[in-house]
Amino acid sequence: MKGSSVAYYRCPADGSLLRVADQTPPGDWIETGTLLSGGGRRYPVIRGVPHVLYPEKLSLLEEQTQIEYDRVADRIYDVAVDWQFAAFLEDEDTVREGMVDALDVHAGDRVLEIGCGTGRDSYRLARRLGEGGALFMQDLSANMVFACLQGMNARAEQMPFRSPLEYSVSNVTHLPFPDGFFDRVFHFGGLNQFGDIPVAMLELTRVTRPGGRIVVGDEGVAPWLKGTEFEAIVTTNNPLFKAEVPLRALPVCARDVTVKWIVANCFYIIIFTKGGGPPPLDLDLPHQGWRGGSMRTRYYGQIEGVTPDAKALAREAAVAEGISVHEWLDRVVKDAAERTHKRPSDPVR
Repeated sequence: MKGSSVAYYRCPADGSLLRVADQTPPGDWIETGTLLSGGGRRYPVIRGVPHVLYPEKLSLLEEQTQIEYDRVADRIYDVAVDWQFAAFLEDEDTVREGMVDALDVHAGDRVLEIGCGTGRDSYRLARRLGEGGALFMQDLSANMVFACLQGMNARAEQMPFRSPLEYSVSNVTHLPFPDGFFDRVFHFGGLNQFGDIPVAMLELTRVTRPGGRIVVGDEGVAPWLKGTEFEAIVTTNNPLFKAEVPLRALPVCARDVTVKWIVANCFYIIIFTKGGGPPPLDLDLPHQGWRGGSMRTRYYGQIEGVTPDAKALAREAAVAEGISVHEWLDRVVKDAAERTHKRPSDPVR
């Protein structure tokens, strides 16, 4: 990594800036070295790639995933992916370019690819970026990152990329980047094996700027195929296809959410834009019906229940005065409470 690139990264444990503690050789390029956080945590740079992993002890699923992907990074993974597209009678170029289309990348965007694998989507992302953009490629597996780096270097000889390329080994549940750092975030193929999908989705969203777009996807047979022989065949071959689309894991700030099934309806992709918190509401817009009030008063203004007779009398009184039940009750309760509050204390005997 370049020494100047250190400024992009943050300690995944506490969010502090990182600095170079030592490096070999000296200069702007860090082939081997150590990045030091403000809290004293040390992260190694190995073969030019920062290993910014946190926590040090991975969950059992994360550890198993890391070991498996480290094992298959050299050829086994690519052979398996080639077989899968062929078995499903799908054209890989068409599918992957369609997913990148959904990300709506612009030349000057800063893009994060989560789970870059061997780079089968990475070069498609990189070639859409210009000099003002940048592509950051991340994976939990160091062997996958090195395979991706090697493949990107080979492709760059035939088709030079115009944007800077950054690589890191890190954990999707603790990303080493500041809030709102990316314009676009992309992931395909490992969501089902994230250690904590809701936390990972929050992290993906945290590092995306407001208005930025996120595309994620993985195995999951479409709901209308559940219970069919087709599902039984594909899930027997690979149990990961039993996975449900994790829509409940989306953050409350997700906007314009789209779910699509691709690759013989055996994979899903979720596309959404980062908004600012929950969808906006006019909590104080008055209701026009007999009950009256607003969403705010109906939610925050609930009081102890009354008897059916008292409720009926309140409605009759409100109708007689030509106002809503909300207005009548609000006035009656306030008047009674104020009279009680102003009542003089009992004389001392």
